[in-house]
Formats: sequence, structure tokens, C-alpha cells
Amino acid sequence: MNVIIISAACCAPGMSAFDEQARRVIDQAISETGIEAKVTLVPATTAMVAFSNVIRELMALYGQGKLGAPAVLIDGEVVSYGVPEVEDMKAALRKFAEIKIIEETSK
Repeated sequence: MNVIIISAACCAPGMSAFDEQARRVIDQAISETGIEAKVTLVPATTAMVAFSNVIRELMALYGQGKLGAPAVLIDGEVVSYGVPEVEDMKAALRKFAEIKIIEETSK
């Protein structure tokens, strides 16, 4: 399972504290669920090509005066805009783990 944190710290260095909070939450959720996952931090400037839809949503949230960064994705699907809660992250990890099990058994 791949977890990606899209960081806005490349554009606003003060945002790195939110990235660190998100990483701690994700690490805790992974530890508590026992689900194997690779976590990668991707700067928003790098994510513009591969995740342009996420960047557009982050910009829209910013335009509404909301903080959407960091965005957290599991296997390419957004599970959080902003720092996630541990319980929400655990639920998302479990959901994607179940999807992988179903996909593997249906092969």
C-alpha cells in the first residue's frame, strides 16, 4: 500500500509543521493497524503533473480560506485534506487493505 503526503511546504515553508503532524498520525495509524504501507512525502510542485486534480482541489480550498494541505492519498485516492485524525487514517488504511484482499482473491 502506498501512502502519499502532498506537501505545500515547497511554496509556504511554514506548512512543514502540518506535514510533520500528518506523518506522525499516519505512522501511528500504520503501527496500530499493523498494515504495511510505504509513506512518501511529495512536494506540491512535483505533484502538479501526476496529481493535478488534487492540486486543483487544494487551490480551491485555499481560495475559500480553508487549509487543505497536506493532502493524504492511499493508492492514489485522496483520504484527507489537512492533517488527518488517527481514527480516520486507521479506517482508511483498513478500507484499502480490504480492497487489496478482495482484488487478490478475485484473480
